[in-house]
Amino acid sequence: MAPKSTKAERGATAVMETNSASIVSKRSVERIYYPEPHFFRYFVKKPLRRSPLVNRGYWLRMRAVESMVRRFLEGPSGHQKVVVNLGCGFDPLPFQLLNRDAALCQNAKFIDVDHHKLMVKKRDIITQCPALRDLLSDAQLTPETDSILLRSKEYVGIGCDLGDLSELDAALSDVIGLDQASILCIAEVSITYMDVELADALIRFMLKLSNAKVNNSTNSWKDVNFCLLEQYFPEGPHHPFAAVMMKDFLKLQCPLHSVHKYPSLRQQEQRFRGSGWTNAKATNLWELWNDPTFVTEDERLSLDSIEAFDEWEEFALFASHHFLLSASIRKTAAESEPPDGLGKALVEPSPLSLTPLCSPKLTSKRRFGAILPTSANTFGLHGGLGQQTRLSSTDEYTVSKSKTASGEMPPLDVEPRMCHTITQFYGQDCLLVGGRAAPKKVMADCWLRHSGRWNRTDSLPTPLYRHCATAVNLGGNDAYVLIYGGKTNNGDVSGKWFLWNVSKGWQEATVANQSPTARFGASIVNIDGQSGVVFGGMSRYAVVLDDFWTWKLVKSSDGRIHVELNNLTETIGASSPLDKWLGRFGASITTTARGCFIIGGIAKHCCIPQAYEIILLNKNALDGLVLAPNIPLLTAVDLDLESIGSRPLLVGHSSCKVGDDDVLIVGGGALCFSFGIYWNESTWLLQSAKSKAINGWSLCEPSTNGHGANPLEEVTTTRVDDRPNTNSPEMEIIPRINISTPQEFQRVVDKAKPVILSGLDLGSCVKTWRKEYLEKAIGRDRKVVVHEAKSENMNFQTKNFSYVTKEFGKFIDEIYDGSRQYLRSVSSVNPMEQPANLAQDFPGLQGDFHLPPELSFVMANVLCQIQGDKRLILYPPSDVLRLGFAPGASSSSINIFKNMSDTSPYSPPNTHPHEARLRPGDVLFIPPLWPHTANPINGVSIAVNAFFRNIDRGYAAGRDAYGNRDLQAYERGRMEVDKIARSFDGLPRDMARFYMDRLADELRRKAHT
Repeated sequence: MAPKSTKAERGATAVMETNSASIVSKRSVERIYYPEPHFFRYFVKKPLRRSPLVNRGYWLRMRAVESMVRRFLEGPSGHQKVVVNLGCGFDPLPFQLLNRDAALCQNAKFIDVDHHKLMVKKRDIITQCPALRDLLSDAQLTPETDSILLRSKEYVGIGCDLGDLSELDAALSDVIGLDQASILCIAEVSITYMDVELADALIRFMLKLSNAKVNNSTNSWKDVNFCLLEQYFPEGPHHPFAAVMMKDFLKLQCPLHSVHKYPSLRQQEQRFRGSGWTNAKATNLWELWNDPTFVTEDERLSLDSIEAFDEWEEFALFASHHFLLSASIRKTAAESEPPDGLGKALVEPSPLSLTPLCSPKLTSKRRFGAILPTSANTFGLHGGLGQQTRLSSTDEYTVSKSKTASGEMPPLDVEPRMCHTITQFYGQDCLLVGGRAAPKKVMADCWLRHSGRWNRTDSLPTPLYRHCATAVNLGGNDAYVLIYGGKTNNGDVSGKWFLWNVSKGWQEATVANQSPTARFGASIVNIDGQSGVVFGGMSRYAVVLDDFWTWKLVKSSDGRIHVELNNLTETIGASSPLDKWLGRFGASITTTARGCFIIGGIAKHCCIPQAYEIILLNKNALDGLVLAPNIPLLTAVDLDLESIGSRPLLVGHSSCKVGDDDVLIVGGGALCFSFGIYWNESTWLLQSAKSKAINGWSLCEPSTNGHGANPLEEVTTTRVDDRPNTNSPEMEIIPRINISTPQEFQRVVDKAKPVILSGLDLGSCVKTWRKEYLEKAIGRDRKVVVHEAKSENMNFQTKNFSYVTKEFGKFIDEIYDGSRQYLRSVSSVNPMEQPANLAQDFPGLQGDFHLPPELSFVMANVLCQIQGDKRLILYPPSDVLRLGFAPGASSSSINIFKNMSDTSPYSPPNTHPHEARLRPGDVLFIPPLWPHTANPINGVSIAVNAFFRNIDRGYAAGRDAYGNRDLQAYERGRMEVDKIARSFDGLPRDMARFYMDRLADELRRKAHT
């Protein structure tokens, strides 16, 4: 038996595993962004393509370190340049530089230092790969027991514990001429895994490498430099991104240490100065990204041309939580201390408070949706990005028990989208504009809700997403919507202004004078119906803009409308210290009687401090679009969130006015790089700090999510037998019958209509499966996986439940106490490959239940009710298109039982519902392809579902643990449909729809012949 590893060895192994994950991500970056030859390929056997966010983040990390190394190598010196990589992992940076910049490396030596076990592997890869080995001259291998494992003129590999300074000192002294070298030490997310005391000792130790006298150096060429790239807490450890990041490192059993002792940039700088370094400057990576001397405009454009990207908020959060520190012992010209930013002294005590909805019964997980106004007590959040994909559904929020008429919500026929706008005008009428699926699948379609009905209206002149929109009033009876900016299909950024009204459609409003930089993700404010301000957003060079403009619509004598613009950036900067936080990307804008609230988003320099995440813009300070001298334009809403113990992540969120003065924030969250995802699951009410009102805004129970809205005439073809029925569908009661032979049951199956079979013998289970018996037969300690919900109905589309593993005893106690849970057993032997088997999975129950002989020889789906009463609603296969099944989904979004007490369950128009009420001992025959839903009537319900395969071939490929996947032909057909749809890419949307409608009709005809 191998000896047990020590805690230190396990920790070292966990840290080395981070190298494995990191190197795969860097290989992904190399494959996409770097020219040949590639060098990470030799260290990564199976390359994986990471997400655009992870690729962009690692590209920035790699760029930061490489830039520091190049700057060091390019610096003037008559002596050897030595680059020491502390915790190098499998990074091949020395070989990249030796290959691409041989002249730059002519007088350079690269020294890689890491755990001995890792460096042995790295040495073996280098020496066995000609592309790496041939870059080294006079390479010498040493015994594996030595610290120095590989030595050459250009490169040295050292296997050493970084905490063992005596061993490190001996190895470095052996390979560096300390009196003849300029040295750069690199530590890229490596020494942060060490105990802080050991890491600080290492930082002090590296000062000695050049034998320079730190405070009185007489030899200017003797110098040592340090480049540190690590994580930090710009807003403390409780910021949502920081919390997710730290949780992930803890899960990997390699926690970050130094970030707790040195959480800020200033503290990291002081860490080095206190250790004897003369100069230390730390900058977060987001600020470096925005620095044109670090990443040029052309380089940013080239990245977007290689890989479409729109995860800007998440990228900014990642970059804002990582820093690059440069330290040296060389004396330089005195540097002025950077300003400390805006202090708390500039923020007056806020008269507002942010109140979360405590312990919401239902939670929504969507971001980048659009607010849909409905009534004073309800509103919707449409579209956006959900847990898996973009959504076409609408979440409804209410402060009362009232609900919105289904026609108020956009029908599901509106394609799933995010980053779109919905603009309200004239009562409840509103216009839905643009948005995107993928960043290169941008939408131009627009939808108008008028008098509670949705219809498609004029498409945009060009597809747009991340545009900003506002309603304007140009006189007369027509409503207008003004949009500005946005991004297009080919990645171009729009600087155009477009006006829409119902009679004229879209027209471009030309700019009469100076024009601001084209942008997307900007904020627009309407001041008086015909003028306002626009600010923030991001330029085509992927930099957050910090300018501030006024706009005014002017109608000329010939009836044309143009925009007059005025740049107030300098004026605002001179009048308000808050201008630094005004320019932001992806903020939400909500106007109330208090003024205009600018909420969240990302800023140009760093993570927005909590004190400035919400700013109030006083429209009265811009009377006549001129800044009033004695009225403050901007006020920071500094919210004390410590008292409520949590903080929303204000990116991807939406906000709207409720009442006259208050603002409600819903949705939002972010993918926190590779660390995990954070969702804002509560609603947040911004109200007067003096108010004693609680936040009563909550998510409604999922309902039709758009079904029941008026059909779209240009999309839906109504056949003779599908003519609309103005009455509610009549419920057909499923008959009860008795059978005595398998032949009688076969005749039932052949008719393909559901029936309830009574009087059959299911075994002793009907009498014995009570709580106490089940506890004993199954065992209270048996682990089971259950669906646990807070709402009355579980929705498998919105996933309003959690999968929870618990002991069977606890589960059965809770359900008999009224808890809403569902145990749907899977195979205990091989759940990925085999269906559940009662006798095998619950051996203590195997003798209690059996299929009656009347059913044993007929392959069919039967539901056997054992305990409790159950109500089921079934629909014939011909109703499937009206039941809200998303493409490829096996469950519907429709909530048939809106409430357990409903006597008449909801059914969509033109459907044919069938109802069954089961009692213990009843058996329901469910014909193939009959969608169905169920609800217990009283207390706990226990049933056994037996189903069989009734065709020889064609079932879904791969695993089907629950037996509910669609047939192979359907799943393959969906892939073919997707290929057909993509073949129309590049055509005008109306032309593509014309031909796709014809193809759809052709397929429909074949289905009915």
